[in-house]
Amino acid sequence: MTKNGEITVLPNHVPLVTELTPGVARVDLGSSSQEIAISGGFMTVEKDGRVRILADSAERGEDLDLSVIEEAKDRAKKLMTSTIHHDDEQFARAAAELERELARYRVALKHRRTKGEHRQDGV
Repeated sequence: MTKNGEITVLPNHVPLVTELTPGVARVDLGSSSQEIAISGGFMTVEKDGRVRILADSAERGEDLDLSVIEEAKDRAKKLMTSTIHHDDEQFARAAAELERELARYRVALKHRRTKGEHRQDGV
């Protein structure tokens, strides 16, 4: 989810500042972990090991509605298709929106699976 790919921050990690891209962040705190959809931003790792994420948006699985996400994905795909040869800036915005919605979708699906919820269409 960084510009250069995924990273793992372990104890004694070197200090770091990196830009985040839309994706899924897994936060491990002791024996529990949670996945969060991040739409972009920055992450720092401090000398003392503290990690700070300054995100454009961050959403937990229980806060996401799959039907709303699916509609947003469809809109972004349609916009990408209609602008692929006409408007590079609009195409890039639609591609970024689709990337964000895919991250949200992955987090929402994972949350449903861990909570034992299933959709009618088998997803």
